[in-house]
Amino acid sequence: MLGKYVTSGDKVELHQIHRSDRPEKDVEERVYVSKINQVLDDDKLEIMMPIEGSKIVLLARYMVYNLVIYTSHGLYQCDVKVGERYKAGNIYLQQLDLITGIKKCQRREYYRYNCSIPVFTRRLEEEEKETLVWDDAITGIECNAIDIGGGGIRFLGKEQYQPEEMIICSMKLEIKNSEKEIQALGKVLSIKPVTDSDLFEIRVQFEQISNKAREQIIQYIFEDERKRRKKDSGL
Repeated sequence: MLGKYVTSGDKVELHQIHRSDRPEKDVEERVYVSKINQVLDDDKLEIMMPIEGSKIVLLARYMVYNLVIYTSHGLYQCDVKVGERYKAGNIYLQQLDLITGIKKCQRREYYRYNCSIPVFTRRLEEEEKETLVWDDAITGIECNAIDIGGGGIRFLGKEQYQPEEMIICSMKLEIKNSEKEIQALGKVLSIKPVTDSDLFEIRVQFEQISNKAREQIIQYIFEDERKRRKKDSGL
């Protein structure tokens, strides 16, 4: 049954599940990114060990995580318990045992990937506010994105947008050695001044984005992350 939804190479996120007796304010969200190596059984998966920077992350045995799987059919999630870890050839692998059934996930929050890419932003014109249809030419104020995900973006810029304000975000991402133009309508979630600078750090949640554009962002993250790993390993 598991193999019906999940295939080798699917990207996964491991979200640590914290004890309920800890105050929420003291909890730091830890998210590890990897991909599936193979489906072992209906309740067992084998993933490549996550890597942070150039170091392999050794997940503690029996620790419980919420696993989010990016498949060609959409997002799925389940809770897993960390099993054995081992090495096959030059690949470090980790076994995960499912402790809940797999189910379709409709999350709006996606993994955010640290980056440094130009992004052009602007407010909606008055006529655009009526229809939520905008000129698709990439124009606006150039800012610098510092993280991006399928659900939103965080960037540094000089324009002091306001929380709840709707803005257009336009960018070009390199995917499979070619540039793809991405656009989305986003809602400003927060804005704060950067210390000793005339810049603001602005968090935006995508409110209107095509499925194709969202998938291209996820593909860009996966490809760029792979390039970083190769560079860090000296390959």
